[in-house]
Amino acid sequence: MASSPSEATPAVRQSSVTGRLIRGFGASALGPMVTTAIQVISVPIFLHYWGTLLYGEWLILSAIPTYLVLSDFGFGNVAANDMTMRVGKGDRNAALRTFQSAWLLTTSISLSVAVLAALVVGLLPLARLLHLTTMAGMQISLTLILLVACVLLGFQANMISAGFRCDGNFAFGTMWGNIVRFAEASAVVVIVIAKGGPVSAAACMLAIRIAGNLLLQAALRKRSPWLHYGVAHASWDVVRRLWAPAMAYMAFPAGVALSFQGILLAVGAVLGPIPVVVFSTLRTLSRCSTQLTSAIQAPVWPELSRAHGASDRDLSRKLHRYSCQASLWISGGIAIVLALGGSRILAVWTHGKIVMDMPSFALLLAAGVVNSLWSSSMMALLATNEHGRVALFYLIVTSVSLPAACLLMLHIKLPGAAAAMFGAEALCCAYVVKHSLALLGDSPKLFGSSLFRIPPVRSILLRRLRGSNA
Repeated sequence: MASSPSEATPAVRQSSVTGRLIRGFGASALGPMVTTAIQVISVPIFLHYWGTLLYGEWLILSAIPTYLVLSDFGFGNVAANDMTMRVGKGDRNAALRTFQSAWLLTTSISLSVAVLAALVVGLLPLARLLHLTTMAGMQISLTLILLVACVLLGFQANMISAGFRCDGNFAFGTMWGNIVRFAEASAVVVIVIAKGGPVSAAACMLAIRIAGNLLLQAALRKRSPWLHYGVAHASWDVVRRLWAPAMAYMAFPAGVALSFQGILLAVGAVLGPIPVVVFSTLRTLSRCSTQLTSAIQAPVWPELSRAHGASDRDLSRKLHRYSCQASLWISGGIAIVLALGGSRILAVWTHGKIVMDMPSFALLLAAGVVNSLWSSSMMALLATNEHGRVALFYLIVTSVSLPAACLLMLHIKLPGAAAAMFGAEALCCAYVVKHSLALLGDSPKLFGSSLFRIPPVRSILLRRLRGSNA
């Protein structure tokens, strides 16, 4: 008879974790490829068939519902963490209670938001408020309602993803989620080529999303039949328990908005619009390693939740060290390449329209490397819903960095904004790593020394291959 997870030997547990990480990395790496393919294929097609003005109005309408993503209050992620920890502890009944409680809450929120959105769309003169001249009033309303429905269905997709994540199927859920996203974008491109308008494109997106959710729900029922929809196991006590970490999680998107958009507003206010373009372009180039390090962090997240639930501190420390180590080496290596060849890449990329500001670029590269380290370390806190203090600290630091950037720019121009970003990243790094190590019971000295060893990719892969041939 097969042994239970708690009875499995350390070698078996390590092999299964390694296998899930490798599959998870592959599935996560597919995400940036899908995003790039969508951008490369869709943009010229939209411009050719719709023209700049109609495409611009579509982008405006598409951007509005994205803010509704914040309306689930982070419950999707904290519920997924809680469910994974419960399963790691061997308590599937508690995981089911969390699943049904979070599903009931997000569904209630979705219905409320849908009613509110319908009222807003019906009452406000959107064409005048948004300065839309190509699309008619009814066309605007229908397009926006359909796009809002797509975002609200995303809440349901988050719960399906949580189900896959908690039961060791993160790679499967991520891969098929990316496939559905690509199918959705491809179908919209076909609609545009067939001379369909924004309403048809939005309706196509909604249809693909509904079909994708139904297919993924069926796959979840097949892979995890114990994790079923309903309200019999739902409990407001669970919602109240998850409320604090969910609210804390909301500080991260708010901080990201301040860091990414706020700094551009600060540069524009102090130095003008041209430096904004330069700074934004240099920052984009300096952070080209982000997608790759995110692909490393994503599969580690559920494994940390599982290890914490099983009280396996040794595995938690290894996962934390390896992910931080890999992220640091990857981002550091790419930063060195960009420091040496960034000027040439920038000249080719922008056709010589953006001139390299090397002091600013060097600081932004350093900020990106530091960010990769602390964002990987933060996985330990996020995965266990212990991110409350860090979230508040991050929001405070990013808020303070904006006036600091303005003061520095008065003295040293554009490098002042980059210096403020680097300072914020350094403070967050020190704070996050300290709290992650305390949570994991890890030694700062041992953790620090592990960062500068060559990542054990070869030994991990060899161990995996030997296990598959056994």
